[in-house]
Order: sequence, then structure tokens, then C-alpha cells
Amino acid sequence: MDAHGRADRTVSAAVVLTALATLLVALAGLALPACTASAAAITGSQRPPGFLSVQGELVAVTTISSSDAWAVGDTATVRLKPLLAHWDGSKWAVVKSPALPVLGRLFGVAKFRGGAFAVGDSGGGIGTFQPLILRLTGATARRVPAPNLRGGMLLGVAATSAKNAWAVGKISRGPALILHWNGSAWRRTALPGALGAKELGRVAATSAANAWAVGTTRRGGPLILHWSGRRWSRAAFPAPGGAALQLAGLTATSAANAWAVGFTGGITNTAKTVALHWNGKKWKRVPSPNPTGGSDGDGFLGVSASSPRNAWAVGAGFQGLGGELMTQHWDGTAWKTVPTPAEPGNLIGVSIGPSGRAWAVGQTLAPTQAEGIQTLILHWNGTAWH
Repeated sequence: MDAHGRADRTVSAAVVLTALATLLVALAGLALPACTASAAAITGSQRPPGFLSVQGELVAVTTISSSDAWAVGDTATVRLKPLLAHWDGSKWAVVKSPALPVLGRLFGVAKFRGGAFAVGDSGGGIGTFQPLILRLTGATARRVPAPNLRGGMLLGVAATSAKNAWAVGKISRGPALILHWNGSAWRRTALPGALGAKELGRVAATSAANAWAVGTTRRGGPLILHWSGRRWSRAAFPAPGGAALQLAGLTATSAANAWAVGFTGGITNTAKTVALHWNGKKWKRVPSPNPTGGSDGDGFLGVSASSPRNAWAVGAGFQGLGGELMTQHWDGTAWKTVPTPAEPGNLIGVSIGPSGRAWAVGQTLAPTQAEGIQTLILHWNGTAWH
């Protein structure tokens, strides 16, 4: 069992994020049902060359340009190490992470003019993990000083410029964690206790005066917070009656356009996709399909938007690590299911690039049981996912 209490490391951060549910009741110990698909079902070898397939998992991705993108995760082994992958326009390649004293993971990545930030945690024992922040420039990564917070972990990051970024997460046996970057240092932002925030798993920002974060309350319910430029406040949103709501993905393009996605029903019942839209005045639930018929239902795990008429949500039909990949597209009118390659796994992160094309990342089963899971990267070329 590792520093965050995993009983079975094959249930990895991707699955963990699948349960980003209790917003990651630590992103570290939630498990989906046992895998029901075999490695023989994998067709990843048929994917075009240059699409990284290594032992590990990718849980977040950001697109800077057609020749510059980053995906992050971890090695999915007992000796957890951050996993960084960079796209140079022709291929994905693993990028060496700065040396860490013991273990480490990455859970979020966000671009800004001039580079990107990646966030996660690093440490060597239960409750000893510290926030981990990397600055990504070109095809290199360097560690950036973060506040010394024992038991702290960062799960999401967003940036609007080289002088304005947010990172969110949690602290073991403590409150939700929010850090702000002012161009020279990361500093913790105090959250009023009245907000009741226990964990924050994703953050999105469009300006210094507009940011959103999703997570869970101290009572375990869903939570949406808004930054007005002066303070964080709690936002009202429609919660499904009689079913637990878990928000796992967040994106925003303007003060009048944001999406929060996830699923209802938990991971032990029949889950249903949930898409909430912010129109500048209020959050409203928008109907979304449940196409896979997975044994534990369907759920969204990530979302990215480039405009009010273009967004992608990714996730899976939940069946353990052998879940069925799922992508849905928003065209300004409705969410519609778009076919993906037929291989078992979970899609967790998605990013739309400046050209309108997109990357989706997650995990799939490795060819042999001994290898556990391996990274999964899909590309939307404007016509199909491959």
C-alpha cells in the first residue's frame, strides 16, 4: 500500500480520477469494479506511430499549438514517479521529470503564453506528501518552489497568463487547498470556513477576475466555487434529486461560458453522465447521452471547450480498467456521442487546440498482465478519433 493508502496499485490515478467523485477522496483509494475485459481486446497497436504507449497512465493534457502539447500522469507502479509526455508535431515522447526524493505523481496541466504548469504531489510516506509544481517550457521541465504543506496534494491547475494561475487540491485531514501564482511565487489563498470546501479537484480560469473550481464539501456533497477577482464564493447549481453527483471535469472560455461535467450514482451503482453549463447568469443541467451500457453506467471524467459552440467531454462506460471509451461533442445545441477506437480503458483528460483539433488521454490495458496498464492517447483530426 503506498503513501496514500492504495490497496491495489492497478486501480490507478485514472480510476482514481474516475472517482474524482468525492473529489478524489484523495484521488488515491477509490476503486472501480474488477476489470471485465481481456488484454486481447486491445487494438492500440493499430494506432498511428508516435502515439506514446508506455507503462503508466495519463490523466490530463493541454494543447499549446499543433506542434506543442503536454500530457501528465504517473508511472502506475509501486514506485510512483511523475510521467510527462510532450508532443512536438510528429510524435509523443517521454520527458525526464526533475529528480524527486521518493515518490511523485502529476494530476493536472495547464498552458499559458510561454509554457505550461503541471501539478501533483511528492513525498515518501502517509501524510508526508507535499504539493509538486513543475514549469514546462519547450520540451523541458523544471521544479518550481511550492508552499511547504505537509500532506498537501494538487489535483488541478489553470492559467490565464504567465502572471496569473491557480492550483487546487487538498490537505490530509485538512481543508481544500488553493494556491495562486502571481508571476513570481505560488502562495496559498485562504478559503472562508463557511464555504465548507473539503477538496477541490479541477479549476478553470479566463481572466484575473473569473475562475471556477469544483470539488466536494466536508459532508461529501458536490461543490462549485467562483472567483470574482476579490474573493471565492459558493455557486448555486442544479443537483439531481436522489442521486449522488460527482463533478470530475471543468472548463471555461469566457465569463458567460463554462462547463462542469461528471456523473451521478457513484461508482457502485448505475452511473449517468452529467453536464452542467454556465451561461453567465446561472448553472443549468444540459441533457447528455449514456451510450455504452457499461456494467456500472456511464460517466464524464474530463471536458474542454474552445467556444460556446465547440466542446468535448470524455469518460467511459465504467467496467473497471476494462471500461468502454466514451467521447461526446457539444455543437452549441446538443451533446452527441462520437465513436472511439474499440479498446478497453478510461479517457480522463481532453484538450482542444487552437486549430479545433483535440487530444484525449487516459489508460488502457497493457498487452501482458505483468505490465498492468499503459498510457492511452487519442487524437481528433477533425473527422474521427484515432
